[in-house]
Formats: sequence, C-alpha cells, structure tokens
Amino acid sequence: MEQKNILVTGSTGMIGRELVEQLKIKEPKAIIRYADLSLGIDLRYYNTCLDVMEGIDEVFSLMGITGSPKMTSERPIDFFVPMIQCGTNILEAARLQGVKKFLYTSSVAVLNPDTDKYPAAAKQMGEFQIEAYKIQYPEFGNNCCVIRPSNVYGRYGNFKNIDAMVITSLIRKALTCDTIEVWGDGSETREFINAKDVARGMILAMDQMPNKPINLGSGKLHSIKQAAEILSRLSGKEIVYIPKEKRGGQTRVVFEDPDQGDIGFKAITSLEEGITEAYNYAKGTL
Repeated sequence: MEQKNILVTGSTGMIGRELVEQLKIKEPKAIIRYADLSLGIDLRYYNTCLDVMEGIDEVFSLMGITGSPKMTSERPIDFFVPMIQCGTNILEAARLQGVKKFLYTSSVAVLNPDTDKYPAAAKQMGEFQIEAYKIQYPEFGNNCCVIRPSNVYGRYGNFKNIDAMVITSLIRKALTCDTIEVWGDGSETREFINAKDVARGMILAMDQMPNKPINLGSGKLHSIKQAAEILSRLSGKEIVYIPKEKRGGQTRVVFEDPDQGDIGFKAITSLEEGITEAYNYAKGTL
C-alpha cells in the first residue's frame, strides 16, 4: 500500500491544530504537510499552490481569515480579496496536480449572508467552484466535499487578537481585563462548537465524501451571557454589560439540516467543558 500524503492548509489555526493532532492518531503512517501564511507559504499566489499540491493525495483546506462582525464590516477587502484568491488557486491547483480527495471549509455565514456579507460571499464562491467542477471535471469535483462550521472556539484560538470572535474575545477579557465586558445585554445567541468537534467532523466528511455541504454545529443555541457567566465563575471577574444600539436580543438559527447526520457526526464537547479547557490553555499564552 502506497504511503498517503495529506496537506492541511490553515494548519496553524484554531481548527487546523486540532485537525493535525487527530490526523496523526488516525493516519499514523501518512505524511502530513502543512501550508500556512505563518509558515511562509502564501496561498494567494497560484504557483505556490501548484508547488504545495504536488504529490498530495488528500487536502483539508482550512485557510480562512477570522474576525468579529465589526472587523468584517469595517475592513471587508481584508477578508474578501485574499479568501477569493486562495480559495480559487488552491482548488484549481489541486485539480491540476491530481489530488484524489479535497475538503473545502466554508462557513455558516453562507446561510445568513446579511450578517457577514463579504466573507460569506467569498466562501460561497468556493462552494460554487466545486459545483462547477462536478459539471466540467467530475473526476475531481465528485471527490470534493464542503463543510460549514458554525461559531467555532477552542484552546488554540488567537487570544491576543482584539477582533477575535465571541468566546475567544471573552476569554481574552477574562484573563487580561479587570472586568468581562459584554456589548449589549448578552441575550444574543450563537450555535457555538468546539474546534475539536469540528476537526472530528472534517475527518468523517473526508472519509465519506458527502455530495452536499455538511453543516457542522452543536445543535444547541447558547447566549453570549451564558458564555460570559462561565468565564466569570472561572476568573472570579464581574461581567459588565455595555449598552449599544441595535445589539442584544438577536437569535441565530440552529442547524437543523438532516444532511448533517449523513456522516454520523454529533458534537460531544459541552460549552462549559470547552470554555474551561480553552480558558486554562489560554492562561499560558497571555
């Protein structure tokens, strides 16, 4: 049996690091290669993508740019342009280099594009590109799958980023500020999912190659207030709610797509367990 070569793009990110750890356990004999801007590999350039895809059997494409809704609304080009460049180049290079299986990481934002319009559009272009491959190059396109994680958090989040997503941002505040500030009344809800669960779902999807996008969520809605209260108990710090116009009370839809069950996925990390682990890990990074 030939040795399998696996490429993980976005390998140093929050999900990427969890995925690499799980792949090393599942595929101990495989050669795992990494591609990430922090490693000096800039996937905005097509020739770079061709180089990293050479000899690769399977690709987990996790490349993405994360940030808060405020950041995406103020600096949309910082998201839109590099994600379009990387997504297009990675997929075409994989096809030309004969990659056998490809997993594309999209986003929950494509289901609610009004929230994060430009990142959602950039991610959806990748989904459309795969649909187009299924028509024109089915030998490649039919061996691509799409997963859409919901609001991800985990121990490998970038806790130094002031524009991080909700739970990562709250953890930073719990560790570095006198109080835990929450914009609005904390009643906004999200379907939070731990990065370890997302990585498991990715591996299941790669094994089974579902022909429709798979929505990876926890199946539960939690308010931002609930997350903040967990961190308040862990840190002993008070929560301070900052009134802000048009914030508070917004509810997100829980993934109810029955296709999610096709790969046998179920999130197993509770919100309290996941936040506690991430908080304790972050203590050593801040």
